[in-house]
Amino acid sequence: NLTIPIKTLKQAKEIIGGYTVTSKMPTISYSISAFDCITGSKLRLIPNTVCSTCYALKGRYKQYDKNIRPAQNRRLKSISSPNWVNAMVYIMKHQKQVINSGLFRWHDSGDLQSVEHLQKIIDIAKATPKIKHWLPTKESNFIQNYKGNIPKNLIIRLSGSFINGKAPKYKNTSTVTNNKDLATCRAFENNGQCKDCRKCWDSSIKNISYLNH
Repeated sequence: NLTIPIKTLKQAKEIIGGYTVTSKMPTISYSISAFDCITGSKLRLIPNTVCSTCYALKGRYKQYDKNIRPAQNRRLKSISSPNWVNAMVYIMKHQKQVINSGLFRWHDSGDLQSVEHLQKIIDIAKATPKIKHWLPTKESNFIQNYKGNIPKNLIIRLSGSFINGKAPKYKNTSTVTNNKDLATCRAFENNGQCKDCRKCWDSSIKNISYLNH
């Protein structure tokens, strides 16, 4: 349980359980299982919520479940490691996609587990001021009850619960719509890729609306 110096990218990846490489984004992300979402697990049972049709519980996630779930479970367990923050910071400073894009996404699958988890992500963002971090979450209690300072390079978007529903009351949010004309994210026009768009990381854009998929 002692902290150790991080010397290589391989060592850092082993400590955090690896990271996620997606074809959509210009950078890497970090995922844990959507089955471990606290609020999402409840919303998943309610019709017309965004969690009832969660993409992270179907498609390629489900297809490769035997490989993905063990990796996600290792990542979930690794969060409690005293070396997790330092390993994450090392990756932010040495992984090529992060360095080249200046971007990082938290949780393409899964969500915050506790205030302590949130604090660790904040500590990582503070230690990597040149990287823009994007954290979508439904854990409003953790966010709204957090009393510390959130660095400007960490964009937290509180996610709406219902498809075609209103955005939560927070400075930066996200929603899901069935109407293509109302979708802020236009990835569906680009084979599901961000391309040059960086709106999710832009704090000046209050709400990002995603097309339901």
